[in-house]
Amino acid sequence: MNLFILAWRNIKRNFDKYKMYFFSLSFSVFTTYSFLALMHNEYVKMAFTYDDRYQSLLTGFGIVIMVFVMFFLLSSNSSFIKARKKEISTYSLLGMTNAKIGQLLFTETMIVGLAALVIGICIGVFFSKLIAMILLDISLAAFTGELAFTIAPRSIYITAILFIAVFGIMGLSGLRVISKFELVDLFKAEKVAEGRSKGSLIVLLISLVLVGTGYYLASSPEPAVVVPASIPVLVLVILGTYLFFWEGLAVILNIIKKRKGRYYRAANLISISAFSHRMRTIGAVMATIAVLSAVATTGIATGYTLYSNTEKNTYEVIGYDMYFYGGQEELLGDIEKAFDTHNTRIIQEFTTQRYTCKPQMDDSIVTGAYRISSQTDYFRVYSQSVYNKLVTISRTNNKPVDIKSGQALYIYPFMTDDIAQEINGQELAFSDRKITVTSILRANFVSFGAIHTIVINDNDFNALIKRGDIMDGDNGGTPYDAVTVFTYENPLRSAELNHDLSLILSGKTGNFRTAYSNFDESLQVFGLICFIGFFMSAVFILMTASLLYFKQVMAAEEERHQYRMLRKIGMDDLLERRVISSRLLPVFFIPLAVGIIHSIFAMKAADTIVFSNMIPVGNSYLTVLACSSVMYGLYALVYGVFYFITREQYSRIVK
Repeated sequence: MNLFILAWRNIKRNFDKYKMYFFSLSFSVFTTYSFLALMHNEYVKMAFTYDDRYQSLLTGFGIVIMVFVMFFLLSSNSSFIKARKKEISTYSLLGMTNAKIGQLLFTETMIVGLAALVIGICIGVFFSKLIAMILLDISLAAFTGELAFTIAPRSIYITAILFIAVFGIMGLSGLRVISKFELVDLFKAEKVAEGRSKGSLIVLLISLVLVGTGYYLASSPEPAVVVPASIPVLVLVILGTYLFFWEGLAVILNIIKKRKGRYYRAANLISISAFSHRMRTIGAVMATIAVLSAVATTGIATGYTLYSNTEKNTYEVIGYDMYFYGGQEELLGDIEKAFDTHNTRIIQEFTTQRYTCKPQMDDSIVTGAYRISSQTDYFRVYSQSVYNKLVTISRTNNKPVDIKSGQALYIYPFMTDDIAQEINGQELAFSDRKITVTSILRANFVSFGAIHTIVINDNDFNALIKRGDIMDGDNGGTPYDAVTVFTYENPLRSAELNHDLSLILSGKTGNFRTAYSNFDESLQVFGLICFIGFFMSAVFILMTASLLYFKQVMAAEEERHQYRMLRKIGMDDLLERRVISSRLLPVFFIPLAVGIIHSIFAMKAADTIVFSNMIPVGNSYLTVLACSSVMYGLYALVYGVFYFITREQYSRIVK
């Protein structure tokens, strides 16, 4: 009988064991082909305005995913081979050399791998249009072009070459694993205990200190602290995680064992003992999965948070559906015609003059973040009535204000607590009066080219204009352009109207911005990040959960004789099921819980650096957590499914 026939029979005989392995291989191929097909899809590339950004993001994340897929496949292949020690020992006893056994496993790997390659590519081709449609739907404000079904030969070639090389490496790694096996050890494999790890209390404390320090730095509210600490935080948390699983978790298990009342219950006694005896081999895997789970949950939570707040952030930046300043007399007629042409109703339109002032004030400085000086800076200034009119028209959540004489509202786009504390109470000295900053607002919708803005009482405003403290032009006497703001129907879905408005306004105004343009650009970036985050997280979830599955299947093969002995001394089916559940639950739950906790603090750092400047609420981190919790729930759900699949397979093996 030649090796190919024997390999084929082995695959058929071990089909139950190969199902999850085959699924993992096929999904890896499907993922790689899908990314390559998107990169080479001309319809998709034409739909994206920022083609270079699209290509670089897909390429970067594709490399990350490919590296992880290779790591997973090599690890799972090693676990899969070790789970077949008894079968391999039989071949060795019948006279097959390790080299022949290695060739047999290499042949099996290539048969399964090539089958997975064909099926993975076929599934990728079949779903390629759907995946492209999903990408365009979440990444473009209004896609109206054609998206045809295409087969990307170049993507197929690259995928095939990559995975044939990977499967070859997997086969060679199998040869290396086989070369280390001894016949006696193979037959004793089921009966050899790994030895209980006592762990180290000192290492446990060190791991907690390392992780705690990383959490402390990541939770700082100051970007100036978080940004330079990013790499140290990663090192501290990853190192602390591995130390915790290598030595610290064993200490916790020993503490649990000392609680005699709970430990000596039948299910707890058996499951905790079995788990603690596996800590030496499973510890590193659990630590790796905890770190990768943190990466996956952070990636998917970041993408979802960015994407779900795109519209809100658009109006915090722009404020209105459109604004422009300068050229009103020549342009307003053409603008109104464009709205009529596209049957779009203007909801509100308002034009106001832009004013500035330079009062005397004490310099305000917040180290590394903020500086304002009466010598170099000026304020955009509004009367209360004009400001309230702008608030009413805008699509922000800001409210009209009531400002008393002698008081001012200070508006700054990048407001922080430190800046607010520094500027609040500041006196602004004009020629005949002093006005005190009594309230603070973080906003950008009334800046129109300025950095600092104040709103004052109407009477103060009129008096200061008369005295020349408030100016409507520059020092050379050139008047500032008036600004006109619009709100209209369906502003974020009016691609053709936006195109015509841009043609009318380009080069003919001091400046103009439309909500659609900002929204479309943000959606292309954040939608693509969200899509990649979901895809990458799906790969990480399925691969890490599959890796745990293979490790537990291998453990079940080795622990089968122990359950046989327990049944002989009276363990019934109900108790056995409870033992298996208790045995597997911590293996899945602990890395997941640690990964999500890591992610919560990672999202805090992301909030400090990114989201606090995007999400216009008092505590943006609560919004971030609300978005993240949805993704954490989905992640846990997938892990739960794999837990039940593993439990059923484990039960079948030990019986």
